[in-house]
Amino acid sequence: MSIRALLMRELIRQTAKRRLRHSDDVLALRRALEQKKHNAKPKQWAASIGSLPLGEVTAERVAAENAAAANSDDAALLYLHGGAWVVGAPEDFRPLTTRLVQHTGVPVYVPDYRLAPEYAFPTALNDCEAAYRCLLERGISPQRIALLGDSAGGNLMFALALRLKRLGLPQPAALVGLSPCTDLSGSGASFKRNVRRDALLPAERLSECISAYCPHRSLEEPEISPLFGDLADIAPTLLQVSDNEILLDDSTRMAERIRAAGGEVELDVWRGLWHVWQVFPQQVPEARQAIARIAEFVMARLACSEQVGE
Repeated sequence: MSIRALLMRELIRQTAKRRLRHSDDVLALRRALEQKKHNAKPKQWAASIGSLPLGEVTAERVAAENAAAANSDDAALLYLHGGAWVVGAPEDFRPLTTRLVQHTGVPVYVPDYRLAPEYAFPTALNDCEAAYRCLLERGISPQRIALLGDSAGGNLMFALALRLKRLGLPQPAALVGLSPCTDLSGSGASFKRNVRRDALLPAERLSECISAYCPHRSLEEPEISPLFGDLADIAPTLLQVSDNEILLDDSTRMAERIRAAGGEVELDVWRGLWHVWQVFPQQVPEARQAIARIAEFVMARLACSEQVGE
């Protein structure tokens, strides 16, 4: 690990994890994060940022500033953001999405899907399905779409892939999961083994968010816990996770299940980092390296001839 990553990990442990652990409920957590975002200084982004409707919700569209350098609008990265299904918004992930655009030239679409507990399962998944359908209706071939998601967004990504398969709709060209939550039942050994090592996620708070997202439902339903679904014939998949996370086994077991189903999967386990470190490219080199790896994987599957660097 770099010195910067070591320092950032401890800062996150002392601030973000402590704040998550001591929030009274999921709505209090959302209010605290919104206040923190309101007090933050505005940042300039090296990308063109706009919004457009995708289904019943609005999506943020992040594109290259220099249209001539872009790979054009015939391709798309559909990014499903994390936040334990109860918090989060597209703008929170701009450090990551803008870097993806800079590396690929492909526009990134981030749906502002509806959150629990006001909108429980399957509302968020329905919103993500509608966003994918809208991209198809805009004339973008599924083989020119990559589906990405982190944490809860990674859960929605895999659930969407399973739903597309069930409905007979085309799979995207690639799937990329950043520490995806694939097993909401918490049956992975790392959920307990890494409870002290995880620098960000308190296990008890994640369990509360799961209860808010899918109350009175079986946690082994495939669209709730994709680990238990039929993973045959889903798109080529890249998984990135840290060995310190409580969700480590959600990725390692998902990779095993995809391979057992005959699918193509690449699993990158990074040492010593924290949950979704990729959103800190301005602070740590490991985030920049991980994003470059994601871009390389995606571009190979989209079969684009040109790749735009930073």
